[in-house]
Amino acid sequence: MEVTFKDVSLSYDGTREILHHLNFTIPEGTLVSILGPSGCGKSTTLMLISGLLAPTQGKIFFGDQDVTKQDALARKVGMVFQNYALYPHLTVLENIMFPLKMAKIKKEERREKALKLAKLVHVDDQLDKKPGALSGGQQQRVAIARALAKEPSLLLLDEPLSNLDARLRIEMRQEIRRIQQETGVTTIFVTHDQDEALHISDHIMVLNLGDIQQFSSAETLYDNPSNLFVAKFIGEPVINTVPITAFGHDLDAAVPAEILAKTATVGIRPEALQDHPIDANTFATITTKVKAYEKYGREKNALVDYNGQELLSTEIQGRLENHQDLTLYLQKSGLYLFDEAGERIFGGEQDVE
Repeated sequence: MEVTFKDVSLSYDGTREILHHLNFTIPEGTLVSILGPSGCGKSTTLMLISGLLAPTQGKIFFGDQDVTKQDALARKVGMVFQNYALYPHLTVLENIMFPLKMAKIKKEERREKALKLAKLVHVDDQLDKKPGALSGGQQQRVAIARALAKEPSLLLLDEPLSNLDARLRIEMRQEIRRIQQETGVTTIFVTHDQDEALHISDHIMVLNLGDIQQFSSAETLYDNPSNLFVAKFIGEPVINTVPITAFGHDLDAAVPAEILAKTATVGIRPEALQDHPIDANTFATITTKVKAYEKYGREKNALVDYNGQELLSTEIQGRLENHQDLTLYLQKSGLYLFDEAGERIFGGEQDVE
């Protein structure tokens, strides 16, 4: 099922908008993450898709059908929340069968379907257990199977991994991806964790303060951020950001004067700062002073001072000493210029040969 928002806004009190004129299309059969910080409107957007909330303005389409005024039941969506909300007195099999029972499906048919779903989500060896006897990951698998039981047009997942420990989060994000690919159901996954979104998604919608900042692939978000917010939100370690005033004339030979005149902030990915030149890709050179040098196995990181600004480089080949002068080579890929409003005006693929 393809999902389209056309100029959708939401206000709870009629004065303060939570979401502002959202326009997007989620392609059929894909897994899309809605990513952003707390309070950005992620879960609210999911509630609008589900039908649990109605927009103040605009229209929502499932395929060619206008579903703006349809409730959640009519939209036929499956939802899994942070709290899996399984029925504690029912077994795993009974939990999965419950929506089918409510739909008055014959007992043998619903049992057969539930067994297939249990196998799909790898809980077919837990069928007689109650939810209290399951791990968090197993409970989540049961919740996903139950959500899929009614063959939903969409599967909506709201922060489904946040209650799991780190190892289980990695395991379950892989499982969610596998389940989505095996079923082909359009899946929308809400998270504040960029690592989850980057690893699981076909496309990622980055939200902030009720506005879409960028909607694209994980690779595009990292290599070609539309603005300073996306550049800072996507990537670990976080991108270096430096006011243009710190550069003096160091970028004059590399950037057109009219672009420099509009620039407020320079963003440099840590891997774009190297202590060794690569002639074809070197964009500019800067002189820095080493503040800290750390080596972790194969990783070598340097924290340096550049005209009073702190920069992190993760591409160090030589061994460094604190307080030594260090020339760093800025690479074309991973360097961006942003204007006063935070919009990218230079850098990205259009400026990298």
